[in-house]
Amino acid sequence: MLRPLSRTSSLPNGSVSLLSLVVATVAFASPVAAPSSGAEAPPFSATRMEGGTISLESLRGQVVLLDFWAVGCPPCRIEMPELEKIHRRYSAKGLRVLGITEMDPEHDDLVRAVAELGVTYPILLDPGARIANLYGVEAHPTSVVIDAQGITRFVNAGYLKGEEKDIERAIRKALDKAKSSPTPDAKP
Repeated sequence: MLRPLSRTSSLPNGSVSLLSLVVATVAFASPVAAPSSGAEAPPFSATRMEGGTISLESLRGQVVLLDFWAVGCPPCRIEMPELEKIHRRYSAKGLRVLGITEMDPEHDDLVRAVAELGVTYPILLDPGARIANLYGVEAHPTSVVIDAQGITRFVNAGYLKGEEKDIERAIRKALDKAKSSPTPDAKP
């Protein structure tokens, strides 16, 4: 039977090294490293919560904010209303926000959470964390800003109140760049 460790708990001999091995394995088990700023964003397509599909490639020419989140994640529930404000502020200027649902929630729980949070941007399903693995996601939430050329410009893992300002700053910078140098794929 497992019991919580306290500062005064002792571990059986060899447990520390086994524990260290398990922690190291989990920490480095991510199949792909998160795309760094300046790297091409991995392409994907996914099913929308309401049905239909969307692909990252179909959004070329627009700035995209990916929000990897989970229904049972408290920081996600704090961040998402802030991202909704950003979505409303910049969607007419070329921003597309996509919420990518992780941890395979029940459909009813997902729909209820999105309604409770007041989110209006598209929510994508990521069964088995296929997209999260492409992006090396290790924490929820993780926000990724992709410019109009499909290049990753900003990654924020986790969320602390106020970090939405950093996300918004990266979005503004990408939108400004898109205005000054339209992509060949961009539609007029």
